[in-house]
Amino acid sequence: MNKLSINVRSILLVLVVSLGLASCAEMETKSQAYPLMYTDAQPKTLLVVPAINKSTAADATDLINATLTMPFADAGYYVLPIAIASEVFALEGITDGSQIASLPMSVFANNFGADSVLFVTINKWDTNYVVIASNVTVGMSYVLMSTSTNEVLWSYDAEVVINPNQNSSGSILADLIITALSTAAQDYIPIARQVNASAVVTLPFGRYHPKYGSDGAASVVLKQSREKALGQN
Repeated sequence: MNKLSINVRSILLVLVVSLGLASCAEMETKSQAYPLMYTDAQPKTLLVVPAINKSTAADATDLINATLTMPFADAGYYVLPIAIASEVFALEGITDGSQIASLPMSVFANNFGADSVLFVTINKWDTNYVVIASNVTVGMSYVLMSTSTNEVLWSYDAEVVINPNQNSSGSILADLIITALSTAAQDYIPIARQVNASAVVTLPFGRYHPKYGSDGAASVVLKQSREKALGQN
């Protein structure tokens, strides 16, 4: 089985688990959750600003930048080159999104020509140890705002937990060593991609997607996660 098949299966598993947990929660269709995305207010271009990093991982922001372009581009949006935008922000001394969160959105429209801004908050980027078990957790919140109206167009909070070592060797000492090594070597990039995938599946298709405008009835939005990204619960 190739890596692509494994990644697809992982993403589907995340979605199945998420939807299974959501079966007892309130689900919304895309058009119910994000009505502005089915009007002329829907953006064509996204400017990704430096992530707001609430985790203890100093390199999390740079790693996240490497995973954001593809899922949003695949959803039908033009993502302004993140490397160039990050360099512009760095020249202004801006390395964290919290430094610009209070700016009017028109600033980004005037300086970058973007009609929307994507704010990403890294809530968790952690490794947790319990006896001889461990897991790696990556959790992020996404908020997409219009640069013309300052309105929130889309928001979602997503989290993935990975257990890097699930097999026992029969020796407690060996298991401790294996757990420590496998967790330390864990690549966060694939996990971040899974988090992105579980969030972007709720994003209405953009104007550059062949199915643009046809997904409003898809009931895939967990209301609690939509509100959580906005700090409403």
